[in-house]
Amino acid sequence: MSYSEDTIDFLHKGDLIGMHNALSNALKHDNEEMLADLAEYLQMMGFIDESHQVYDKILGDNPESTDYLINLAEIAEDDGQIDDALNYLYQIPAGDENYVAALIQIADLYQFEGDFETAISKLEEARELSDSPLITFALAESYYEQGAYQEAIQNYAKLSVREILQQTKISTYQRIGESYAHLGNFENAISFLEKSLEFDKTADTIYKIALLYSELDNQARAISYFKQLEDYNTDLLNYELAYAQTLEADRQFDEAARVAQEGLLKNPNSALLLHFLSKLAYSQKDQAAAERYLMDALNVAEIHDETVFLLANLYFNESDFEAVIRLEELLEEEHLLAQWLFAQAHKELENDAQAEVLYTELLSTALTDNPDFLKDYVDFLLQIGQNEKAQTYIKQYLELVPEDEEMRGLLFE
Repeated sequence: MSYSEDTIDFLHKGDLIGMHNALSNALKHDNEEMLADLAEYLQMMGFIDESHQVYDKILGDNPESTDYLINLAEIAEDDGQIDDALNYLYQIPAGDENYVAALIQIADLYQFEGDFETAISKLEEARELSDSPLITFALAESYYEQGAYQEAIQNYAKLSVREILQQTKISTYQRIGESYAHLGNFENAISFLEKSLEFDKTADTIYKIALLYSELDNQARAISYFKQLEDYNTDLLNYELAYAQTLEADRQFDEAARVAQEGLLKNPNSALLLHFLSKLAYSQKDQAAAERYLMDALNVAEIHDETVFLLANLYFNESDFEAVIRLEELLEEEHLLAQWLFAQAHKELENDAQAEVLYTELLSTALTDNPDFLKDYVDFLLQIGQNEKAQTYIKQYLELVPEDEEMRGLLFE
């Protein structure tokens, strides 16, 4: 039995002292092939330092053998030592049998670091030296990750969808479809995603097609794809909200409520579904149900302040200004629209001091670019008799809405 085999045997027994003693002897006496197998096994078992030690020994004895530089780079990468990994790979000279592999690994490291420009240049160099479709695929993936979708499409289109799917489990038709979607060309996106289903029918692709048809206001086609998802085990795909919204747009209100309720059974703490059901109930004149859904959503941490705003808005629309004000203390973060509602509620109740404090705070926010806010604030100032001050904000409003003659008539001569 070789010392390398002894090392592995001691490792299996959990005898680390024996393992290190055997490893020391292996480094002194075993041949390159034995040591290479040992280094690979140690790396696989997570003994990175020991594997590195063996590779260093092999490389010291065989400096021309670049296979081990690739292995050392992988170890360094696994250990998070990106600069060390690159240093090993850059030692492999052009013309070496491992040069193309090194270029691909270098590109992967640069892409991991967010340097897509260098990654792409390395992959383009590799493609000039090899006709492997996997290099073209890697180049397309780099463009895709960078957001250069047109270039990604051009490279994906050069590949056999079936061959790449077999080797990578990724459909190039799906990638092309997603790229077109990012570019806003939804018709082409749908075309390629539907082709992708012929090779790899997944719930994720069906969902994306349904969303795109919804974006094109083709509710009938969108609904037909959403219906297919009901036959899938889609616990990890929360499609019900988008499905329900599409049904609502198609005026299938009862069906929209059913789908949203099914989504709540899967995820009872979905504030978005509760918000949707509240809006749907309110549109159907069921104020009690609309309020109940939002009260349930108040118990959910997700987008809590948005829930406060929506509930305040519901009360405001019903002229229940006292109820609006009671929600003030529930606001946890800055929410400008909610704070504006509170100011308006105080204004309606003629709580002028409280309203003025809130309006004054909002004057230092982005709402001063909102003509509706400015108009409301002018109305408040006139209500409390601050006519001179109102002139400033009337002028500011008219800069945004110069055609409003009624407001222009409020300016002093």
